[in-house]
Amino acid sequence: MNSIKNIDNFSKLLELFLDKLFTEQNLAQSTLNSYKRDISDFINFINKRNVKVSNIEFEDITNWVSFLKLNHLQGSTIVRKVTVIKQFFSFLFNEKYLVEDLSKNLIIPKKTSVLPKFLTENEVKNILDFLKRNNNSFKDMQMYVLTELLYATGLRVSELVTLKISNLDEKFKNILVKGKGNKERLIPIGEIAQLSLKNYVKNKNFEKFKSSFKGNYWLFPSRKKHLSRQTYFSKLKKAAVKVGLNPKLVSPHILRHAFASHMLKNGADLKVIQHLLGHEDIATVEIYTHVNLKDALNAIEKHPLRFSSQKD
Repeated sequence: MNSIKNIDNFSKLLELFLDKLFTEQNLAQSTLNSYKRDISDFINFINKRNVKVSNIEFEDITNWVSFLKLNHLQGSTIVRKVTVIKQFFSFLFNEKYLVEDLSKNLIIPKKTSVLPKFLTENEVKNILDFLKRNNNSFKDMQMYVLTELLYATGLRVSELVTLKISNLDEKFKNILVKGKGNKERLIPIGEIAQLSLKNYVKNKNFEKFKSSFKGNYWLFPSRKKHLSRQTYFSKLKKAAVKVGLNPKLVSPHILRHAFASHMLKNGADLKVIQHLLGHEDIATVEIYTHVNLKDALNAIEKHPLRFSSQKD
């Protein structure tokens, strides 16, 4: 039987674990919150089966993994949850709260490689053209600039909507972005997006918003703060419907995928795309090479020499 010391203060152990991750890995608060939920979900799972934390055994953990699979969670979600649990039990063991590492023999499921859905260049162009033609109001203009900037830079939607004017340089040529783990990266802006931004911030309605925020000059302000991710997501779906696209295939994240894939297709270096997207591991970006390999294979099928003239 395993024993966890200070079991009456288990929540404190969880906080110590999260503090360690924050200190050593500089993880974003949203990531830490996600890890906290994962561990809490596991504890709730064993509690419902009348298993005390102090009596957890390896079988309880494997039962939980089976439970996750039966609930048809995405492979990436299961991998994350299992990885977090392994880290947590390893922490408890290393810090002498556990007499053995219960998760040392736990195998992390292989993450299935799923090609990201992305829009073609023409489909993105259709969305942008529609938004540009229908930007009579300030809110419509804001929607157009948001979408053009997203496609021009590949920013995460959370990074995009929380931009401040101070993130832009004076000539609107670069954006300084604070991404995951509070790590900063400088992203260049193309000429078309530069011009759109200049016209946008010169708009008289934008000036009205500026005066009401007392120094917090959001680049994409709303009535109370900055435009929310949810509002932008909803408006983007409506624009997709207007141009005849399936709204299920259009989202800020899919536009980010389109940015990366189209950049690679047009000759951009993978390391450059990695920097622009804000990924630490280039393996995360390499999936786009598979997307473009698929395009190449489709092209070969149309080549006049695709069939051999000789019979075996």
